[in-house]
Parts: sequence; structure tokens; C-alpha cells
Amino acid sequence: MYNILIFGLEKEREKLIADFSSMPCRFLAVNSSAEFYATAFSRIYDVWIIEASHPAFGEIELAELTTTHNTPHIFLYGEADHAAVTAPSQPSKVNMLAKKDLGRCAAVFAQLMRDLREQNRERYLAGYIQTPPGREAIVTKSPLMEQLLDLIKDIAPTESPIFLHGETGTGKELLANIFHNESRRRSGPFMAVNCGALPDSLLESELFGYEKGAFTGATSRRIGKIEHAAGGTLFLDEIESMSPAMQVRLLRVLQEKNLQRLGGNSEVSTDFRVIGATNTDPFELLNSGRLRSDLYYRLSVFQVHLPPLRDRIEDIPLLTQHFISKKKKDGRDYIKRLDRQAQKILLSVPWFGNIRELQNVIERAVMLADSETISADLIHIPSLPLGGSQHSGTDLSEHAFRPGTTLKSYKTNLSQAAERKYLVELLDYTDGRIGESAQLAGLTPRALYNKMKIYGLKKEDFRKSE
Repeated sequence: MYNILIFGLEKEREKLIADFSSMPCRFLAVNSSAEFYATAFSRIYDVWIIEASHPAFGEIELAELTTTHNTPHIFLYGEADHAAVTAPSQPSKVNMLAKKDLGRCAAVFAQLMRDLREQNRERYLAGYIQTPPGREAIVTKSPLMEQLLDLIKDIAPTESPIFLHGETGTGKELLANIFHNESRRRSGPFMAVNCGALPDSLLESELFGYEKGAFTGATSRRIGKIEHAAGGTLFLDEIESMSPAMQVRLLRVLQEKNLQRLGGNSEVSTDFRVIGATNTDPFELLNSGRLRSDLYYRLSVFQVHLPPLRDRIEDIPLLTQHFISKKKKDGRDYIKRLDRQAQKILLSVPWFGNIRELQNVIERAVMLADSETISADLIHIPSLPLGGSQHSGTDLSEHAFRPGTTLKSYKTNLSQAAERKYLVELLDYTDGRIGESAQLAGLTPRALYNKMKIYGLKKEDFRKSE
């Protein structure tokens, strides 16, 4: 659904709106500069259509509009006022159109949206994906995944919330991207937020935004990810990491379709589709109280489970070749395949880190290979706890010398094993507290979190029961 703000054009408004009938649009029209300023910045609009010949047009600060706000503008001008709007400082955001060509306005807007989609393909900014994927992005011949592909066709075109659950590394964000890009909201933004990577205080401002002066350091208004998702999709990963109070606030937004920014008094309307995700069994979350049941039932209109890689081992050769091909652009185009022993190793691994772990293993092997065939000694699987306490560290004696192991790969394996052992003992010592752990390790919280993901470690596993 596109949101369009019209300034002026009282006489032409009915025809203008009729010209947009082939597109899903919501219009709001204003006739004064005061109404314009009160409305234009209260929500995210896809375009402002402004009549330059309107008597109140001179009260609008044109320079401010074109330099400080990202909303595209279409200026409709008459012969007498063309000169007033011929030199925009941000020409990529401003489109000039004579009023006599009003019938072209819808086509100009459609081109604006196509240009925006193309920009989103080329950059990753504030949650936008680099290459919007469709179902073809799923590399598979597994019957389980074929069923999932059929499900995408049925679910994606709806407006209903979706709840994804699957182990770490199974591709939840990729699937959320696909749902977005197969939906009617595909031209809108895809905003991704990892709730587990931010403390509650930062997560609140990240989602809801804040007004100037809301807290020390809030020197200007900031729009949150929920508002930025207007007309598109909001993906909330590790949603159970939110505090109960934050879950209540999110639930209210989903129910009421509006929010209050931090430090604000007015309600701001919202328009987004929500996709929640977790790497933990939903019923375990409900039983432990980490996820509120009312929020869960609100999100799980459609519930989708992503199977672990060990349940779709027929996809391992396909995925392996896919990851090898992706590294060709990094100057490794001479690498063609894995030898038979390397293939056997990949098929025998339980893959607790799933597709992400497989990708990391293949990328590492590709970068170390010096011939067109990747040999078994280049396949290093980061050790994971097998049996016993889930906090058990890595046994470094597992990495003893083996015939065929090069010194370089031996040192790399040993270094990774030591790093994982350090992280396990560190998190066990701090009871999984990310801030304290990061400080002790001399890392930023984000860097620590990324390392934990590589080794399949979750902060919840280190929290001592009360």
C-alpha cells in the first residue's frame, strides 16, 4: 500500500486520484502550509505531490524539503510559477511536471517506485537487503523445502503476520526477505531488527524512534524502524529477547496500528506487515515465560518451521557447489569441486550451525585451496559440544596431528578451537551477560555476538536457573 500526500490541487484532485486506481494507494490531501507540516512528518509517505501554483506554496521551505527529507516530491507547476521550482538541490528526489500533463503523474510515480526498488537491489542501508530474493534463492531438491516453497506462494500475498522458527543458521532472514519480495508490499522497505543484539533501552529507540529532547543526547527527532517499515515489512528476529514490557508495547502497536515515539505525546499511525522469528521451540518459550502468549498468538497467524540441514542432507552437495560458485568472484574461479573424501565428511556432520556453518566451512576451504579440487584436510568443522553439559568446552586434544594435515590448517583449527573454548568459559563465568563478557574480552558487544553466532553459542544457555 502506497501512502501519498497531496498539497493543493483541489480542482484536479478527483482526476488525479482516479489516475492512480491501478495501484494500491492511500491518499491524504491538505490545503495549507500548516496542515502540510503537521501531516508530512507525522508518518512515512512514498511521495509528496505538491501544487507549485497554490497560494500557500510560498510558505513552504522548499530548500529544507529537498535537503533534509528523503521523501520523493512531484511538483505540478503552471507556466507562471515554473521558475520558482526549477533548481532543486536534490534533483534525484524531485520531479517537475506541468499541470497540463497531470495525466502523466501516476506514470511518474510508478517510475519513482521502480527506481527505488533498483536502488534497494544495490545497497544495504538501515535494514534494506542487498539483493531482494524470490523463491529461486532457495537452493534445494529436498521434499521438505519443496513444501515450504509451495507455502510461500500461498502465504506471501496475504497481509497476515508470520512466525518463523528454526535453528540458528537455517535461513530465517532469507525466508523473511522472500516473503516480503513475493508480497504486495515488495516495493516497500524490508526492515530487519535482531532483537537479541541490542539491550532493551537501545531496542526501544531503534523500534519506536524518539523526539528531540527525549533523553540526553537526543538532539533531533529520529524515526524508528517501525515507522521506516511503512508500506513494507518489519522482520523481528530473536523476538523472545525482548523484555516482557517491550513485548506488551509491541503488541499494542500490532493491535492499534499506531505508536508513540519516545518523548512524544501524539500517536503516529503505522502500516507494515510483521514477521517474527526465533531459533528456539515456541512452546518452550511459552512455557518458560520468555515469550508472552498474547504476542505469540498475534504473530503466529501463519507459523513456518525451517528444517535443520541434517534433515535435508540431499541439499548439502547443491549448497556446497552454490557456495563455491559464489566465491569465484573473489578471484577463486579455478576451484571446481570437493574430492570424494571431503564430500563424505560434509555428509556425515550433524551441522548444528546449519547452512550458515556449512557456508563458513566452504568459504574457508575455498580460500585455503591451491588447486581446483578441495581436499579433505581443508574441511574444518568447528567443534560443538557433544553430550554432557551444553556448556562443555572444546577439547583441544581433538586437534592432534593427522597425516595429510598441513601446518597452516592445523594452526587455524587449533586457533578456532581455542577461541571457542575461551568464549564458552567466559560466558559461563558471566552467566551469559553480553555487556560484561564483551568488556572482559576486550570486544564490542556486537563483535562478541557475531563470534557467538559462528560457534553456535546462545547467551540463554549460560544463564543459571534461579
